[in-house]
Amino acid sequence: MQGQNDPQYESIIKAISGIIFLATPHRGTHLAETLNRILQSTMITNPKQYISELAKNSLTLQRLNEQFRHIAPRLEIVSFYETRATSIIKNIGIMILEKDSSVLGYPGETSKALDADHHGVCKYDSPNDPNYIAVRNALMSLLKKVTSPSSWKGPTLSSRKEPHSLKPLLTITEGPTIDYSFFRDQWAHGTCEWILQDEMFVEWLQTPDTMSSLLWLNGKAGTGKSVLASFIINNLAKRGCRCQYFFIRFGDQKKRALSSLLRSIAHQIAQVIPDFSQKLLEVIDEGIDYETADHRTIWERIFKSILFTIEERSPLYWIVDGVDEAHDPRATMRLLSDIPYSCIPLRILIVSRRSSEIGSAFQKLPSTLNPRMISIEGHLEDLQCYVRQELSMPGSSEFKEDIVKRVVEGSQNNFLWVRLAVDKLNMCHRLADVEAALQELPTGMEALYDRMAASVAQNQLSTNRNLALSILQCVTCSLRDLKVTELSQAMDEDISDFLDLERSIVDLCGGFVVIDNGGNVTMIHHTAREYLLSDNNPFHVDPSNAHGRMFLNCMKCLMAVGLRAKANRNQKPGFVDYASNWWSSHLTLSSPDCEQIGEVLKRFLTSHYVLTWIHILAGNNQQRVLIQASQDLSNYCLERQVWNEKSKDNPNHTMEQDLIESWSTDFVKLVGKFGKALRRNPEAIYKLIPPFCPQNSSIYRIFGKGEAKSIAISGVSTENWDDSVARLSLGSDRDASSIRASGSLVCVLVPPGNVFIYDSSTFEEATVSPIKHGEWVERMELNSTASLLATYGYRTTKIWETRTGHCKVSVDNIESRSRVLDIQFTKNSNALIVGNEDRRIRSLDLGQQSPTWQLLAELEELGLDGHSLHSSSHIALNRDRTLVAAAHPGYPLSAWELDGPVYIDHCRRNREGAAIGEVVDAVWHPYSPELLGLYLEGIIFKWQPYEGKTIETPMRASRLAISRDGKLLGTGGAHGIVQIYATSNLGLLYQLRSQDIVLGLAFSPDNRRFYDIRGHYASVWEPNALMKFAEQADRNVEIESEIGSFTHSLSTYSSSSRRIDSITVLAASPAGRLYSYGTETGTVHLVNAHMGKLVDTYTPKGFLSIEQMSWSNDGRYVCFSDTGKRVFIRSVTLDPGTSEPTVKTIAEIRMKNLTKGPIIQLLFQHNSKNLLVISSITIHAISLATLSVTNSVELDTAELKWIVHPQDPELIIGFGSKRIRILGWNLEQIQSHAVNFEGLADHAVVHLVLTTQDKKHLLVQASFPHNLREKTLYYFETLKFSAFSVDAPSVEQNSEAVAITPITLPRDVSTEIALPLSFNPHGSLVFLSRNFSVCSWKIPPDLNTFAANPTPSPSRSVAVPNPKISNRHKPNAVVERQFKELFSLPGDWISRDCLYLCTIWGVEKSFLCPRNGEVAVVRCAALV
Repeated sequence: MQGQNDPQYESIIKAISGIIFLATPHRGTHLAETLNRILQSTMITNPKQYISELAKNSLTLQRLNEQFRHIAPRLEIVSFYETRATSIIKNIGIMILEKDSSVLGYPGETSKALDADHHGVCKYDSPNDPNYIAVRNALMSLLKKVTSPSSWKGPTLSSRKEPHSLKPLLTITEGPTIDYSFFRDQWAHGTCEWILQDEMFVEWLQTPDTMSSLLWLNGKAGTGKSVLASFIINNLAKRGCRCQYFFIRFGDQKKRALSSLLRSIAHQIAQVIPDFSQKLLEVIDEGIDYETADHRTIWERIFKSILFTIEERSPLYWIVDGVDEAHDPRATMRLLSDIPYSCIPLRILIVSRRSSEIGSAFQKLPSTLNPRMISIEGHLEDLQCYVRQELSMPGSSEFKEDIVKRVVEGSQNNFLWVRLAVDKLNMCHRLADVEAALQELPTGMEALYDRMAASVAQNQLSTNRNLALSILQCVTCSLRDLKVTELSQAMDEDISDFLDLERSIVDLCGGFVVIDNGGNVTMIHHTAREYLLSDNNPFHVDPSNAHGRMFLNCMKCLMAVGLRAKANRNQKPGFVDYASNWWSSHLTLSSPDCEQIGEVLKRFLTSHYVLTWIHILAGNNQQRVLIQASQDLSNYCLERQVWNEKSKDNPNHTMEQDLIESWSTDFVKLVGKFGKALRRNPEAIYKLIPPFCPQNSSIYRIFGKGEAKSIAISGVSTENWDDSVARLSLGSDRDASSIRASGSLVCVLVPPGNVFIYDSSTFEEATVSPIKHGEWVERMELNSTASLLATYGYRTTKIWETRTGHCKVSVDNIESRSRVLDIQFTKNSNALIVGNEDRRIRSLDLGQQSPTWQLLAELEELGLDGHSLHSSSHIALNRDRTLVAAAHPGYPLSAWELDGPVYIDHCRRNREGAAIGEVVDAVWHPYSPELLGLYLEGIIFKWQPYEGKTIETPMRASRLAISRDGKLLGTGGAHGIVQIYATSNLGLLYQLRSQDIVLGLAFSPDNRRFYDIRGHYASVWEPNALMKFAEQADRNVEIESEIGSFTHSLSTYSSSSRRIDSITVLAASPAGRLYSYGTETGTVHLVNAHMGKLVDTYTPKGFLSIEQMSWSNDGRYVCFSDTGKRVFIRSVTLDPGTSEPTVKTIAEIRMKNLTKGPIIQLLFQHNSKNLLVISSITIHAISLATLSVTNSVELDTAELKWIVHPQDPELIIGFGSKRIRILGWNLEQIQSHAVNFEGLADHAVVHLVLTTQDKKHLLVQASFPHNLREKTLYYFETLKFSAFSVDAPSVEQNSEAVAITPITLPRDVSTEIALPLSFNPHGSLVFLSRNFSVCSWKIPPDLNTFAANPTPSPSRSVAVPNPKISNRHKPNAVVERQFKELFSLPGDWISRDCLYLCTIWGVEKSFLCPRNGEVAVVRCAALV
């Protein structure tokens, strides 16, 4: 097991395919303790630790078995066990190892007996010894299996990379083998054999290969259903069947969720079907968070779209136990209706109690699934066999058989009752005791539970009773199974005070709890938990008090001294994981009138403990727990408020309410705005994140203010959290027409035919953006992974690869030029389906070399009296392209089955005399035959065409969007209002008001964000309501009813958005105090940073966008230019007697007739005598004395980036892709150098040039023109540029200057630096990283050596790689360890403007960053 991660043993691990165990003590032996006592008593030696570790179910063995469980499924395992007692003293022998310790009980394991004692299991008399033959045959059998091509059982130990990498994608934290082993260990040899002969089971097992089938095993509680399920799993594994299984456990909330079941089954299938595993890995690019995705999304995307399409004849066997204990048993059964459509034959076995709910769903299953049912009750032979094996008392066979008979007769076919009865009988020592025990055995489980509860309540020692109550409170109300060590901490007990805690747990609890092989303490049965939580029994567990106690103990764990240090050392107490995940759930289930709970919660939320908790969650990549905690705090707050209103005796309840509600909001926003920063650096929560939070937030008021000396934020007007994440400025005079979000991309269509593509994480525009179709584009669509983009133009349809911008397919449209009304990719993206206004549905096979349009269906509308038929105005295809709806002006909406096509029905208005109504938008629900649409007058409708049911609701909307899972419906319209509804009941979740008209809507794949387009910009929103709804929907039991209550509580969630004038340029005065910025509408603002006050606003005529801006070195002048090529020069005078400067416009110079190309740079001379106006082709010098152009020059090279010469301010240097030019301020060329930018072509683009503080070096950032995202950094020595004076020799004399080759920084460094900002006095480069953190990097003294071999520094760490981040977005952790993170920007600061405009203001030790039309000023001492 240790060799799994050691390359030295890779070849050995790779060669292991099977293991044979010979009497191995997997679960230890009771003799270990005896042996140690003997050693101690003989005084020969002391007790040995290694002997103690062989004790029955020791923690060492449990850990060993737990590790081996994850490896065993890929191995062939044979376990031999001894059957003879080992001789200790003459004529005295004992069994060293019982069978249950020698056999692992794993699926597919072969167990065999050897006629030998513990000494003789590996010693054989001759080749004819039966024991030798048995072991030899086992070896031969293993050899045949591992060498047979058809025996592939799954990936070998060394080839687990791909299935293993699925674990973070599917959020698999624990395999099902623990539950399997728990029930398998309860199996008695000889029982359950009847199922193999049952006619229904045999028919299910022998179903023809191409068919799927379902079998339902049902029985009453306690009849051995789970043990039978484990027997069937083992039998299937022995047969070589590909079996996947899952045990639903009522005591574990996560295992009750259908989504957990599906993720586990999918992961198991990936172990045996490589093709499925590979396709599963590809869905990570769809951007779906499968941890929070609901079961329908998982079923649709993983099973129906991938698994069901794989062509394989060998069947899969699914065993699902405990369906009745699931959150929603009906939903589980409903999914099974899709099984007949699978290409892979599936054999489904479900095991549960028989309930009317499951029975009704079973009756509705399609006959093509061949549903069968078996009742497991009435098989007394299993009960008899079990009693015979487990009854350990001596006596004659007649005596024992009489006991067997009496026990079975009183059992009422309940295995649990029999098990408890046998345990009691085995404790008898006299015949009279046996008879008394038989007489006292209660009838039925209720009476037996009463007897067990009475034994706990009547314990003579009060300390034992209290301990039993404490144990049972924790076990009955824990939200997942607890380990023994976790339980001791949950009870607030010191484990060292117990002689044997495991024995105490079992002995004191009257048989209600057991400890499984994984060391988990669990209820003996689900019905035992129900009994203890009910009233009117001898020993009652009050759930409210129990949850309150669990909450307090969770808090005690999280508020322990030194927890932060232990978390940093990865030495957290075992109970911390449970406490971190579930404290808030226990809070909501406790009594709201408990003052102690309220006080502890207040202390937690007002001290550093809450930050330590967030630190732990971030370190475990469990930030989603913050969202659930937010919802739990909201629920507790409501309950507390109701109680306070009734009691009226808590004068501080308003303050408490405000604190809890504030943190409820903070938790959600921390995930949305700082989630990535926390994943990279969990410790950022203490000092780096609180200062960036709004001033009215609890985290800022309690923790952020105190960090003002280190980091202080100003310039942001919002004092509360807002829902804005980003704003995407499209830079176009035309309004956008549609928006799509899929995978990791967001696409916006801007007429006539440009598609802008953005990364949905960083909102950086893709290098291939915009994609230009070349003509008017009517519609666009992304496939599910965002790898392909379809654009339907007037004459042609094109398919683009979004990564490269390459046009993969270009096809002429139909000759009639019929307008397209809907466009979709098929699930596997091998075809494009469109619906045109001529009522025809066409397809394009993308797998063909030269595809052409093929007609799929023509909708021949039937004329209705009084309605004339026109061309279609709207067509909607459903997700799987089986249904289509068509709308026509003045004609009712119609629905069709596409195969045929077959007419279904027309949608008729509900109200008498209502007009037919023109449908302007409609979408199908992705998982049901239900259509949601909008009429022209703003009325939304839900229509079920098969049922003929229609619901109408007025909403004043004109745009419609539905989420991928169908749970959310978004509407927008001319009034600028966006409303988000739950589709199930059209309950309002969220409302956003803004001034601009809504032109399009889209949801993110995970439903936590939505996008809208309003004119020439797009916005990204992440409301609390959506994040909480996504979490709540995944967790709730009854989704429909819970959504109703949830939407009711969230109906007041609303937000407003002010109109934003996007910042286009930003500059700060080198003299300090003042900075300025220009906007899209042509306004220039001047701000006093010391006062946080706007001191001047200037708006030139024409409202043209401001493009360039620059300050003079002395801060006396600021100049700027607009798109009309007007240059404005303004003087700024700071009067010592006043805080506000005097600002005057001293010149407005029109350069349109002088410059060629756009103005790309403004540059002041160091003494403010001249100003250079630089375009892509020309340079003009303007004298500030005469305010006129004095010199001009036209360049013969590509666009250059200009700076003042670092060592001679009388010169300027221009950096181009091939040459570096040095000019005087009279624009005469002094020198020209060829430059070799290693790795870049002749037409490279130079983005910026920075000078080090000592002016000895220059840093240049450049890239290919067709790939602006992949930038390279080059380091120049300033001495390379000879500092000539203005009297230098002529150009002709110096034209042959030597070429300059700079040091090229390693690609790993360049790609991590998104934007170099400045050099500080210590020689460190301050930069904005690709993760939008502001970092510093100490330039190595010997940069040449570093560039050849960039060795990491172990002392600094910025990032912790996250397995859930795809490789495309994963940071280079080795390189990042060389960087020091100063602070990370909030998610809603991240935008294209931020990437291009943010700057370091050295004199003020500040970082300036544009944000939503304002400039955020981050004052940080570490910047300089």
